[in-house]
Amino acid sequence: MSNELYDIPTQARLCYEKNKGLILPDKVPYIGMGSSYFAAVTLRYLGVKIFPEMAGEYYHYIRNIKQFDNAVLISQSGRTTDVLKCAPCFKEYTAIVNEPDSPLANQPNAKSKVMLCAGNELMSSTKTFINTLVALYLGHGFDVKAIIDLIEERFVDFELTGSTIGSALYKSIKKQKARCIILGSGPNVGVASHAALMLSETVRYPFVGMSLSQFEHGFKEAAEDTVVLVINPAKGVMHERTNKLMNLLRHVNAHVYEINDREIDEIYSPFTAVIPFYFMADYLSSKLHITDPFQLGNKITERPDEMIDL
Repeated sequence: MSNELYDIPTQARLCYEKNKGLILPDKVPYIGMGSSYFAAVTLRYLGVKIFPEMAGEYYHYIRNIKQFDNAVLISQSGRTTDVLKCAPCFKEYTAIVNEPDSPLANQPNAKSKVMLCAGNELMSSTKTFINTLVALYLGHGFDVKAIIDLIEERFVDFELTGSTIGSALYKSIKKQKARCIILGSGPNVGVASHAALMLSETVRYPFVGMSLSQFEHGFKEAAEDTVVLVINPAKGVMHERTNKLMNLLRHVNAHVYEINDREIDEIYSPFTAVIPFYFMADYLSSKLHITDPFQLGNKITERPDEMIDL
């Protein structure tokens, strides 16, 4: 996994250079599964007028309600079954993919395709998630050059943060005693959910991601002895509320770890907040001797036998 992680700065810059000037539509569904969907959620909580939808639920429950002629379909492999099923639901769509020759990029009604330029990715979504953010931010008028520069400059710091927290978690996870929750607010709600998915499939141990406000509405009652990883940008709208919650959790013996970059505006914090989770996963999978990913049915985006069923 570490080999792919060290490619993040280079591939993010490549995606930026290839997609400068990109304009993506608003007021349409942005449809994906897993990390592709969570990237769209990040943009929604920046105030961008898009409608993130989970492809599986959209196809089975909403497709017959003809609300939109156009959409943006996101599949990092371009082969995600549920996303491909949604393609015929629209007169035309924009495909955001990492593979130019993939089925999603080459359906008859694919109006255009946006390339993520993340290179090969055999493990969980890391490079492709960040590059999806690059494309979405660019496509909606956010200049991400400065944050990409910062990722390059401080990549070692992010690695150290992730490895340090991973080391602290290792004993509890090894003993199967930890209940692990990841919390974020605003644009980092998507990051929290993506990080939980990535850690769960990489470490083979359950992590749950949710918004901090949702956690406060009941879930906090089960927080005793829980591991809680909190994304808390120092310049964030909910910074003070997050601090109060962390103090409350510590009083009930929750094990609280904070991802807090004091130099980053909340708008761009998803780019830097997510990287420590990647190195946390890399550290834990190494310590737990997990070398073969996707044991239960392989990576779902690479199953050509179930690729499309229209």
